[in-house]
Amino acid sequence: MKNYWTIEEVAQELSVTTRTVRNYLKSGELSGIKVGGQWRFTAENIRRLVGVNSPLISFSENKETDKDYQEAIIAFNLPIRSEDESSNYRNLLLEQYNKVYSGENRNFYYENVSPKVVRIILSGSAKYVLNFGAWIEQKFY
Repeated sequence: MKNYWTIEEVAQELSVTTRTVRNYLKSGELSGIKVGGQWRFTAENIRRLVGVNSPLISFSENKETDKDYQEAIIAFNLPIRSEDESSNYRNLLLEQYNKVYSGENRNFYYENVSPKVVRIILSGSAKYVLNFGAWIEQKFY
């Protein structure tokens, strides 16, 4: 995957004009860095602009260099009966996440997939993902 894009490449990819890309920069909707006086954008900069922030993409693009660090990702789809049940699940999960799991390189995502399903995605160290995943399995399955 390409590391950096120019204004022209971003405009072409998004099917907009270079002026539109510059307006995104001016308004703060798009961020990037200047290299030799020219703007350069990462995939993450572009994803933020278009509203795509997939944990799976972030996980697959992570280039961790520490050979002792083992990264993992896991997803659960939980059936729910009501919005209240979804809120209760979310609060319980956040409480456990904040109480037990600390440190960097850990991510917790919670999203309503449909009125009957919520999705939980965990990524980070293998130990964190497996332990929190086991707790979720015991609590909700």
